[in-house]
Amino acid sequence: MGVDAFRFSLAWTRILSDRSGTPNAEVVSHYNALIDKLIANGIEPHVTLWAEDHPQALEDAYGGLLSPVFIDDYVTYANVCFTEFGDRVKYWITFDEPNDYAGLAYASTQSPPGRCTPGLTRHGNCSQGNSSTEPYIAAHNILLAHAAAAKLYKTQFQATQEGYIGIALWFKWYEPLNVTNSSDIAAAKRAQDFFFGWFMDPLAFGDYPETMQIMLGPRLPTFTEEQARDLRHSFDFVGLNAITATYVTDSDLVQEAYEGYFEDMRVTVTPYRDGEVIGKGDNEFAVPWCMKKILDYMRDVYHNPPVYITELGWGISSTSDVTENLNDTERVEFFESYFTTVSQTISDGTSDVRGLFTWSLIDGFEFFLGSKVRFGLFYVDDEWRRYPRASAVWLQRFLTSSNTSSDNLFPTHSSSFSSSQYQQQLLDLN
Repeated sequence: MGVDAFRFSLAWTRILSDRSGTPNAEVVSHYNALIDKLIANGIEPHVTLWAEDHPQALEDAYGGLLSPVFIDDYVTYANVCFTEFGDRVKYWITFDEPNDYAGLAYASTQSPPGRCTPGLTRHGNCSQGNSSTEPYIAAHNILLAHAAAAKLYKTQFQATQEGYIGIALWFKWYEPLNVTNSSDIAAAKRAQDFFFGWFMDPLAFGDYPETMQIMLGPRLPTFTEEQARDLRHSFDFVGLNAITATYVTDSDLVQEAYEGYFEDMRVTVTPYRDGEVIGKGDNEFAVPWCMKKILDYMRDVYHNPPVYITELGWGISSTSDVTENLNDTERVEFFESYFTTVSQTISDGTSDVRGLFTWSLIDGFEFFLGSKVRFGLFYVDDEWRRYPRASAVWLQRFLTSSNTSSDNLFPTHSSSFSSSQYQQQLLDLN
């Protein structure tokens, strides 16, 4: 394929299934073999420590992320990983998409543990939880766990291992529905604060966005001066999982009693403006111009930190027709348009993007959609065989091109590929 980096996550649940601190030697051996094989093939491993999973033992013992005890257990786990793999792993991501997870896990039933206020069925029918407080508690403990693990790495490992540590956040661009309406402009900023700034502001400035502080009052936890200082020094780079955008308008609905995180920002989101959808697609809309808005926002609000686009991909609905599954020309168009936008921000000096990871190499089992929507460059059939899609061929040509002109960096492709062509491309890629 021509890739020089590969991003993957470790399974905390397998490395340390309990709170003993003693790692599973077989699992450590497995990851060592993977890391060694990547490096032997000239591929830099970028490793994520937590991707919405931690041992059930933590939930049973103290409620997982709802307790600050989680921070100590997370640091124990991180210490094992730095010790076992850090001599070869130079890029660490502490948490993946925690800003998306906290609301879905503690104000809805979409992500585990699926807690929310009982009796309020808008986001799921929960038997226990508190949608108005628990998302903020969980997020607070994630931020402190990130800062503690980063401090451990920077003080005890970074000098000898010469690596870098950061965090990956989900960044959906919120565009005002009416760009001349001050209420919609404020609503878009409010949504950005509650979703992205919720985590990025503490990392950059040591505290939550002012809008959140004002609107949430005592429901929002606070940082000590030491915690704020640790947060501000806790990242060498920021990972952005950035794919799509939506319109935002000020909500007419003002709750007398807060229902929870998703209501707190008091906005209404819609993909439509004047009857026209914001972008192309069925699952997440392709909105290439949002990438410039996102990277400009990182520059203007957060002083342009080093950024990796840690996830960029587009799901297509699965079909039983193999040729249709392979001929993902719309995904090729997605990558072409997004890559072009990102490269322009790099070339004109307006962003500090250090790298980009496509999502994903092969079809996976998606959290909410199972196998109904496929994100892979490689199609996986019911017998687990893998076939390169048009997007895999496109990316290979992109990565192996020796000509840096835009015409060669973004080659055009025929609108259809025959089965025999795919078989030959599979042989070429292998």
